[in-house]
Amino acid sequence: MNQERGNLVATYLGLQGFEVVAVVQAGHPRRGRVKVIRIERRTGQHEWSGCGRRHERALFTEPMPIWLRDCSLGDVETYLEVQPVRLACCGGTRVERLPFAMPGFRMTRRFFERLAALCTRLPVSAVAKMARLSWETVARVDGRAIELALGDRTAALTELRWISVDEVSRTGGREYFTIVTNLENGRVVWIGDGKGRRGLLPFLRALQAKGRRKLRGIVSDLGYLRVIAARLPHAVHILDRFHIVQWVNRALDDLRRRLFSAAPRDQLGRTLKVKKWLLLSARENLGHRDKLVLGRLVELNQPLYRGYLLKEQLRAILRHPWRYFGVLRERLHDWILAVFDAALPEFKVVANRLANHLDAVIAGHQHDVPLGLAESRNSQSAALRFQARGYRDPEYFKLKILQRCGLPHNPWARITL
Repeated sequence: MNQERGNLVATYLGLQGFEVVAVVQAGHPRRGRVKVIRIERRTGQHEWSGCGRRHERALFTEPMPIWLRDCSLGDVETYLEVQPVRLACCGGTRVERLPFAMPGFRMTRRFFERLAALCTRLPVSAVAKMARLSWETVARVDGRAIELALGDRTAALTELRWISVDEVSRTGGREYFTIVTNLENGRVVWIGDGKGRRGLLPFLRALQAKGRRKLRGIVSDLGYLRVIAARLPHAVHILDRFHIVQWVNRALDDLRRRLFSAAPRDQLGRTLKVKKWLLLSARENLGHRDKLVLGRLVELNQPLYRGYLLKEQLRAILRHPWRYFGVLRERLHDWILAVFDAALPEFKVVANRLANHLDAVIAGHQHDVPLGLAESRNSQSAALRFQARGYRDPEYFKLKILQRCGLPHNPWARITL
């Protein structure tokens, strides 16, 4: 290939400072027939891969060329072949950093960008099949692209005011992540391993003293109460209403099981075993026929009817937009007393929890913060796990959660393919 044509091809490929000396078909031991573009440096200085300093002269040229995977020309896999030089700097020697190579990968930057853009549109397995690469390689590219898009995450921690903390299952079992969400912009800012104290303490250490002083309030469940009270005594603790409704729903289901334990002996027990969702669903979401069926069922069993009424009463108290918080406290006290009068042991557990944390419940009405945001982020994380049928690498799963819940404007998704 003559020099002028080689320079034009190099310019077309974005290889400024290099020229194309040959384009050949070659045999690869594992890839079969591939296209190889051999390039040589024409102008420019050599960049040290450590400190980034540029050098006019090199120690020597490496004896063996390296191949870098590039975007395919036509239907054939394409590689760039170049012989880098070795430089002496900072008390050692290293191979130069090539401007078109992606650090940490044997591929060009534009091929890396193509894979990153595809991963925002397709599953990793589909991208790996298209590019004829291993799943691990494409997942590593996707993870690195997410890290580059997120940038410096420590800067986001210094401006936190209101946060929510909750755990989400990592595997669908008993392995958890602790997810911290900024309630002011809805972005996930931290994901820790484990739950409770073990999952939250690394986040509090990363905040440092200045960041902890800036926190005004935290929305969480009771599992994080002790560590919050010990490390953030000045912050307002808000008990998430979702978990309170979850407690009372679990109490109602436990009551149903106790009343109709083992195999159901009558038509009422068999119906409740099949249609227990009627008891646990929000009444305003039920259709007219479902409400009629539910009314007939609960009227046939007085303890279950009392439990259902207590559940709906508490939901109504929590959903009401209270302006006078003293009245809210009185209504919660009345509900707690009604539970003890009803003599339902399953509901007494909920009543004792509320009695011990009334201030945290009322704080959710005093401060205008989105209490359901943490649960929506948990649902998105669970959907990610379900779509991928689980993640083998927990660090990669963290990055995917941050991409979905903490990166509203993904730059890789804007690349036109």
